[in-house]
Amino acid sequence: MNVVDILVAIVVVTILVTIILAVVTYVAYKLRLSREPRPRDDDPDALRYFVTFDPPPGGSGSKTNLDQLDRDVADMGGHATEA
Repeated sequence: MNVVDILVAIVVVTILVTIILAVVTYVAYKLRLSREPRPRDDDPDALRYFVTFDPPPGGSGSKTNLDQLDRDVADMGGHATEA
Protein backbone atom coordinates (compact mmCIF):
# COMPACT_ATOMS: atom_id res chain seq x y z
CA MET A 1 0.00 0.00 0.00
CA ASN A 2 1.25 3.41 -0.86
CA VAL A 3 0.40 6.75 0.69
CA VAL A 4 -2.44 7.48 -1.75
CA ASP A 5 -4.27 4.27 -0.84
CA ILE A 6 -4.00 5.09 2.87
CA LEU A 7 -5.35 8.61 2.31
CA VAL A 8 -8.24 7.27 0.21
CA ALA A 9 -9.10 4.78 2.95
CA ILE A 10 -9.07 7.56 5.57
CA VAL A 11 -11.36 9.76 3.45
CA VAL A 12 -13.81 6.91 2.76
CA VAL A 13 -13.96 5.92 6.45
CA THR A 14 -14.48 9.56 7.45
CA ILE A 15 -17.36 9.96 5.00
CA LEU A 16 -19.01 6.74 6.17
CA VAL A 17 -18.70 7.68 9.85
CA THR A 18 -20.17 11.13 9.10
CA ILE A 19 -23.17 9.59 7.31
CA ILE A 20 -23.75 7.13 10.17
CA LEU A 21 -23.61 9.92 12.76
CA ALA A 22 -26.06 11.98 10.69
CA VAL A 23 -28.55 9.10 10.57
CA VAL A 24 -28.23 8.45 14.32
CA THR A 25 -28.72 12.14 15.09
CA TYR A 26 -31.80 12.33 12.87
CA VAL A 27 -33.34 9.27 14.54
CA ALA A 28 -32.67 10.73 17.98
CA TYR A 29 -34.26 14.02 16.91
CA LYS A 30 -37.39 12.27 15.63
CA LEU A 31 -37.66 10.21 18.84
CA ARG A 32 -37.44 13.38 20.88
CA LEU A 33 -40.19 15.04 18.84
CA SER A 34 -42.50 12.07 19.16
CA ARG A 35 -42.28 11.99 22.94
CA GLU A 36 -45.45 13.30 24.57
CA PRO A 37 -45.08 16.08 27.15
CA ARG A 38 -45.97 15.20 30.73
CA PRO A 39 -49.22 16.54 32.08
CA ARG A 40 -48.77 19.33 34.61
CA ASP A 41 -49.54 18.38 38.17
CA ASP A 42 -50.00 21.87 39.55
CA ASP A 43 -52.32 24.76 38.83
CA PRO A 44 -51.56 26.33 35.43
CA ASP A 45 -51.93 29.83 36.93
CA ALA A 46 -49.42 29.14 39.71
CA LEU A 47 -45.89 30.45 39.58
CA ARG A 48 -43.53 27.73 38.53
CA TYR A 49 -40.13 28.89 39.78
CA PHE A 50 -40.79 31.77 42.16
CA VAL A 51 -42.37 32.01 45.58
CA THR A 52 -44.57 34.97 46.37
CA PHE A 53 -43.16 37.18 49.14
CA ASP A 54 -45.74 38.59 51.51
CA PRO A 55 -44.34 41.54 53.47
CA PRO A 56 -45.07 41.71 57.18
CA PRO A 57 -48.29 43.51 58.12
CA GLY A 58 -48.06 47.21 58.82
CA GLY A 59 -46.52 49.80 56.54
CA SER A 60 -43.97 51.08 59.05
CA GLY A 61 -41.80 47.96 59.04
CA SER A 62 -39.51 49.19 56.28
CA LYS A 63 -39.02 52.56 57.98
CA THR A 64 -38.06 50.81 61.20
CA ASN A 65 -35.67 48.55 59.34
CA LEU A 66 -34.07 51.51 57.59
CA ASP A 67 -33.63 53.27 60.91
CA GLN A 68 -31.98 50.15 62.36
CA LEU A 69 -29.68 49.95 59.34
CA ASP A 70 -28.71 53.59 59.77
CA ARG A 71 -27.88 52.95 63.43
CA ASP A 72 -25.83 49.87 62.53
CA VAL A 73 -23.83 51.78 59.93
CA ALA A 74 -23.27 54.65 62.34
CA ASP A 75 -22.04 52.19 65.00
CA MET A 76 -19.46 50.84 62.56
CA GLY A 77 -17.64 54.13 62.67
CA GLY A 78 -14.83 54.41 60.17
CA HIS A 79 -14.20 50.70 59.72
CA ALA A 80 -14.78 50.84 55.98
CA THR A 81 -12.26 53.64 55.52
CA GLU A 82 -9.53 52.20 57.75
CA ALA A 83 -8.64 49.38 55.37
